Amino acid sequence: MAEESLGVKAGRAAIWQVAGGGWQTLVRLGASVYLARALKPSDFGLFGMALLYQQLIVTALSMGFGTGLIVKKDITQEDLSTSFWLSCITRTIIFLAVFLTAPLAAMFWKEPRVEPIIRVIAFTLLLQIIGMIPQTLATKNLEFKKLNIIRAVAIVLESGTAIILVALTNLTYWALVIGMMLNAAFYNFVLWFSTGCWRPKFIFHREAFKYLFRFGVYTWLFGITNYLKQNVDYFIVGRLLGTYKLGLYEFAYRLPHLVIERVASPVGGVVFPALSKVQSDSEKIFNGYLKAVKFVALVTFPMLFGLIAIADILVPVIWGSQWLPIIIPLQILSLCAVLRCLFQYMGAIFYCKNRPDLPFKISFITLFIAIIFISFMGYFYGLIGVAIGMLLSVFPSFVVQFCAFRFMLKVNPLRFYKGLLPVLFSSLWCAFSAYLIKEILLYFHLDMKFILIFSVIFGALIYVVSLFVFFPSLVKEVFENVELILGRKINFKLCKIL
Repeated sequence: MAEESLGVKAGRAAIWQVAGGGWQTLVRLGASVYLARALKPSDFGLFGMALLYQQLIVTALSMGFGTGLIVKKDITQEDLSTSFWLSCITRTIIFLAVFLTAPLAAMFWKEPRVEPIIRVIAFTLLLQIIGMIPQTLATKNLEFKKLNIIRAVAIVLESGTAIILVALTNLTYWALVIGMMLNAAFYNFVLWFSTGCWRPKFIFHREAFKYLFRFGVYTWLFGITNYLKQNVDYFIVGRLLGTYKLGLYEFAYRLPHLVIERVASPVGGVVFPALSKVQSDSEKIFNGYLKAVKFVALVTFPMLFGLIAIADILVPVIWGSQWLPIIIPLQILSLCAVLRCLFQYMGAIFYCKNRPDLPFKISFITLFIAIIFISFMGYFYGLIGVAIGMLLSVFPSFVVQFCAFRFMLKVNPLRFYKGLLPVLFSSLWCAFSAYLIKEILLYFHLDMKFILIFSVIFGALIYVVSLFVFFPSLVKEVFENVELILGRKINFKLCKIL
């Protein structure tokens, strides 16, 4: 594949990932407007506990065989079939582990209602077997348009089902469970059909197993430590503060996490397979990494900084007064999400450099740092302390990134941060403008909904104007990349002026 065609294909895949992530965010936020009022924080807490436990077991027992398939340049039917049977065995074991140990989770959380929820959602693990190889092949080939269209329909089905069941029945948190089950069934079956109903052969290739196992074992170890690092705050809140506080914290975490999960993480799904095609050229890897982070920051930074500026009116207007305690944790976690965007794709560099061991080793060390910060701050300062602990635990990643750029890619790390300055400046100016206009309008005691809408629009306008006025070269770069991806010129007057 030529470099230009690779760039175009990766760019189109990234656009589909961002569009798909944005759609999922809008659907979930729209559903939350109703569900946050119709359900109690404890309902979300119960559902969150069940998901957290299942994810823990999945992470503890999963082997990332798909990573090896994506990295390998030429895969065979032997590779695919061997990977399928390995994954089939491990998924079945994980299902049994989750289903049978559900009472232990109920004992840990001191909440018997969580046991049946865990056992029901465990069946999603069996449904995922159907779509494992089709999803890996689509990811390797950068076919993210297909993946995101299927996900878009699945998320509407999930959210719509939850809303209807809550409105018409007394199922409460069970409505969330049923919606999740329908999502998993629809996504995996449709993905399987869309790839021609792929079927494995009864093959178990020894050499393929050795290759997949090497990547799988380190992906597995990294997954465990990374999962614990990302969810230790949930464990602490759920164990020490109970379902009500966990429900509050989960909601505070949800909005900035949605920005990461639906914008930054989907692009990461493109970054890894794209960089793996130029893995022998360190400069191309760095440039690809920088471009990915910069373009993602163009979307996520103004959203997250803007969220910090208007959280105090966003929460009561969108979700109601019962969620007022989440305002400060939400603001802190939004800043934490900004920093996480900088390191979101570091694993792709290590895998491309044939060092699948490094993500695990680094995550193992930073896990203990996170536990110390979050436990200490959470014990003394509650939900706000947990959020501060999460923020502090991100800072060691700066050291990791510096070393990766300096010693692995042989480039100056300052080039990376210098490349992000225009986005950072414009995003801060956006947040300051939104905050200022919000405070002015609040002084005149105007309607809160009007203040929220006007603040968002004004902040977004200032952000765009700031980019065009102060950083026209960045705007020009964006349009040039869009033109390259679309394969045609954009008839836009401001672009012509630049």
